[in-house]
Amino acid sequence: MCSVSCSSGNSKKNIDATDSVAAKPVFDNSLPVGKVIDSITCKGQPGQSYALYLPSNYSVKQTSPCIIFFDAHARGAMPLHAYKALAEKYGFVLIGSNMSKNGTQPQVTAGIITALLDDTRARININPKRTYTSGFSGGSRVAASVAINNGGIAGVIGCAAGFPRQEQGISNKFDYFGIVGDYDFNLTEMQQLDATLAQNGFNHQLLTPAGIHGWPAANDFETAMLWMQAQAMKAVQQPVTDSIITTLKNNYANHIGKAVAASEWIKAQCLLEGGIRVLEGLAPMDVFKNQLGKVTASAGYQKALATQARLQPMELAMQGELANNFTTQTEAWWATKIAILNKNAHNKRNIEESLMNQRLLNYLGLVAYMASSRAISVGALSNAASYLKVFKMADPKNPDVAYLSAICAIKGNNTAQAIASLTEAASLGYSEVATLLSEPAFSALHGDAEFIKVVGSIRRNYSGL
Repeated sequence: MCSVSCSSGNSKKNIDATDSVAAKPVFDNSLPVGKVIDSITCKGQPGQSYALYLPSNYSVKQTSPCIIFFDAHARGAMPLHAYKALAEKYGFVLIGSNMSKNGTQPQVTAGIITALLDDTRARININPKRTYTSGFSGGSRVAASVAINNGGIAGVIGCAAGFPRQEQGISNKFDYFGIVGDYDFNLTEMQQLDATLAQNGFNHQLLTPAGIHGWPAANDFETAMLWMQAQAMKAVQQPVTDSIITTLKNNYANHIGKAVAASEWIKAQCLLEGGIRVLEGLAPMDVFKNQLGKVTASAGYQKALATQARLQPMELAMQGELANNFTTQTEAWWATKIAILNKNAHNKRNIEESLMNQRLLNYLGLVAYMASSRAISVGALSNAASYLKVFKMADPKNPDVAYLSAICAIKGNNTAQAIASLTEAASLGYSEVATLLSEPAFSALHGDAEFIKVVGSIRRNYSGL
């Protein structure tokens, strides 16, 4: 987990300067609108950059709400491409860090955040009272860290992971909307975080659509943006807009209907309570309240609570077992273990246990990815190759397996196999063009015709986001 410890003094100073009439900030009016800019270098810091999307209605003459994104792999432009239509629809500025990524030391991450905040607040007319952060996986923890440690953040949209480890309590209050797929290995963590936020008086909501560990679909991210805008209306930070309220209520009703139809009673209860909390005073809530009473009184809901209480500690314990055994067990042992998890993942008699076992397989994929990457970094190629076999057994459609296999192959002087593995990675949807081109192991291939062809395929994957 990545923890950030930045001085809130600098952050407060920047906010005050933005609000102050005397400061009269001069914003950059040369930036194009309606276009994703992949990289803007921070002034005075050539090693720091971020991606930017300004909606078509952006003007330096008026403040705009803003979301700052942190991706686990420093893919700053990725969420901007994914959500630019939403930025246009609601008038949000989108900013994506090109520097923050998993594995970065806390003090380095702190410097990245400070540089990004200082530069964007100086260049762009961002509304200091409607500035939000969002992130995926480890980037979600960074997004929360900015709100916790820097201040001046109205809300966080946390995707696929919760908060960083905190040694002290949280003094800065902010709104929190979590999104995590029901196949995501961080589901239990985010469910527990949602309960903690409720106990500590935060405005909060957890959305658990069908899905694995990844950035949310645009329609789910839109629900989070609508929710943040409703909170801003209640805080008198933006005008009350009936269309936004109606759309948010309809989104809730749609999610609730799906949960009820699937007998997902805890999910339905979470959504009903959350919808009432955010929309109370903005729209009639009688239907939601009546439905909530029926759900919580049902035998299905009580059974689901008991099942969750039984499975949550079991899942966390099994995650620990998988992590602790990974480098000590043989490929044959893992083949047997993965076969059992796969069998249990297809258990149609108990959907919750089925989902848990699929999440455990996905978690094993994460452990395998990390172990393989470490082995490659220290030159233990035979270990890496063995770990990658387990990775492929656990998560056969993950393009990272093929990408890491390509690095192993090229470091083993097998160029043909490296190209074949990269081609496979591209066919599975690998889209990290910058990572590929900056990988030192592939530098000698940059003039190779087959490598150039693969780069084109991966670039098309990226452009199609």
